[in-house]
Amino acid sequence: MWKPVHHRAIALLALAAVCGCNGFGSGNATQPGSTPDVNAQTSFRMVGNLGTPFVATVSDQRSSWVIQGVVPLNVLIANGNFPARIVATKLTNDNALLSIEVINGYSVSTISSTFANYGMVVGSLNGKLKALAAPASPDARFYINGPAGGVFNAVVEDSTTAYILQSRAPCVILYDSPDNNSLNAHVDGIFNLVGGYGGPLNIDLNFDGTVVTSGGSGTVTVKVN
Repeated sequence: MWKPVHHRAIALLALAAVCGCNGFGSGNATQPGSTPDVNAQTSFRMVGNLGTPFVATVSDQRSSWVIQGVVPLNVLIANGNFPARIVATKLTNDNALLSIEVINGYSVSTISSTFANYGMVVGSLNGKLKALAAPASPDARFYINGPAGGVFNAVVEDSTTAYILQSRAPCVILYDSPDNNSLNAHVDGIFNLVGGYGGPLNIDLNFDGTVVTSGGSGTVTVKVN
């Protein structure tokens, strides 16, 4: 059903060194400077009292995802069609703090917090989203676990475009509309732990609710089988 992707690890890591932490498109590599600019990496950071459980709906203009997790958790859309929005609800009847930090590049642009029982928080990226999009299909997600607060670099891609990202574990990276929602969509990722955090990364690549591949070490490569 899912076909393997042949990695271009050396080329991708060379591009990562040039492009920093932003995504990049499929430009003409023989004409430096000809590729279009992209937005700074943006993400939602779920913070507050450690272990506070929540459920969140994330949506851009093309797709939406429902995520269940606990604080802390970073949420990135690798190739989002912005604007995007997240609505998160605490799953506890107490006054534990739940906050969303909207990160644009290296700066916190907005914060939304609640102490209320079953309280709700909302965050937006790059404007106002007019309506919730349909559920992602296929639903492609990378779940990254590892040493608490460990920083990692990642290159995630489908068969035409790659994106360079950086975040902290734990994290979920959502890949919107791989290969234009093809039934034979190819998705893979290369993950590298930065610095000596004393433990391996653990990566799961999840398609439509099923873990199709996983791996763990200092540098991890996962792909659709």
